[in-house]
Amino acid sequence: MAAFRELSVEQRIKTLESEGTLSGDYTQLLLAQLAQSSETNIPASVANSMIENQIGRFSLPVGVVRGLKVNGVMQNVLMATEEPSVIAAACNGAKIAAKSLENGVVAHSAHYVTRAQIVFEDADGSVAKKLDSIMRNESKRTAIREVARSAHPSIYQRGGGLERAQAAALTGFAKLTLDINACDAMGANIANTIGEAVKTQLESWVGRKALVAILANSSRAATVAEVRIPVEALVPSAKTAAAGDADGMRLARRIAALSSLAAVDAERAATHNKGILNGIVAAALVSGNDTRALQAAAHEWAAKSGRYMPLSTWTLQNSGQILYGRIEIPLQIGTVGGAIASLPMSKVALQVSKVNNANDFRNVLAAVGLVQNLAALRALAGPGIQAGHMRLQAANIAIASGARGDEIQKVAHALLNENSSDLNTNSARMILDNLRKDKNT
Repeated sequence: MAAFRELSVEQRIKTLESEGTLSGDYTQLLLAQLAQSSETNIPASVANSMIENQIGRFSLPVGVVRGLKVNGVMQNVLMATEEPSVIAAACNGAKIAAKSLENGVVAHSAHYVTRAQIVFEDADGSVAKKLDSIMRNESKRTAIREVARSAHPSIYQRGGGLERAQAAALTGFAKLTLDINACDAMGANIANTIGEAVKTQLESWVGRKALVAILANSSRAATVAEVRIPVEALVPSAKTAAAGDADGMRLARRIAALSSLAAVDAERAATHNKGILNGIVAAALVSGNDTRALQAAAHEWAAKSGRYMPLSTWTLQNSGQILYGRIEIPLQIGTVGGAIASLPMSKVALQVSKVNNANDFRNVLAAVGLVQNLAALRALAGPGIQAGHMRLQAANIAIASGARGDEIQKVAHALLNENSSDLNTNSARMILDNLRKDKNT
């Protein structure tokens, strides 16, 4: 049976349908995209209503990560990305992680809240004292809760709403932070609506206009995902057991060393974390989530100690026989509301992932980030990152050289057969010119 990646696009779509991953309606949407129907992607009327000054629609390829086991459940995850190696790496990392002692990645998400902050200028500290007094007054705390409920009653009907308010003094400022349970929504609009309503009430008590009331793209809670991998799983199964064990221990040791490097070098940590976000952002993007908010929260979490640190760590256990990976990352995402309801592909992405709520999706995204990181470190610890990356980049080089249709794969194949690490558009153009000359003779 052909590997999933070797199937035609239509065959891949129908395979997902036959597995029960896609329903008939979403299968037809993807097949319509394949046929370049006017009903595909974002309809023109929807696009024009989503943003200001809309003039067109920007498309990215959407692929599927297969074989990602999270909490014992096999997941398919859609990703939208222009980077050739992201999905390939995630699939590779998922395949390795599936051999873990826990039969996949184990992930859990803490109770997540969306935060808003109301800030006053406070040069002399008097506002901070008033906010502290307000928060010590039970009747005023009750009034704040009622203001929040009146501002956004629907979130309370779904079991969410304002859960906590906390005052704090800053140098030159005083603020009240609101923790809001947005249920399965990302919660930006909910937080802003409640924040502005509470701001008006605070201003009447404090006797001063607030500087700002706005969503805070930060988090007190994170999703944690862990995996414990026997070191022999890091090497191809074709190796003998003895050779695989030795090579696996060497790779595991180097992966752990790369993790340690990221912990002491912020430059390396930034690239380490970018690799994690490659997969998470691609999956968040196709699901209609705010990728800028997600990345801002992730980087703030990475720097919460006062030093920029890696979001994941890899260490050796059981006398070097087990590679243990752990990621801790806040994931400011939702599965309802916002662009999710407007974008057809977002509905497909959430159906394919088969998540029941936002925390389920957070668990899947954290697992994606962990296996993406594993694949990158595995490549760095072994043959290096560039050879495999350029092999996957060959088709893009062919397209940049002017190849079209079936020329793309022919030029890409010829580039890879040149046995050169220096794949570039000049080489591709020469191959393309020769291909077209042969075709015309």
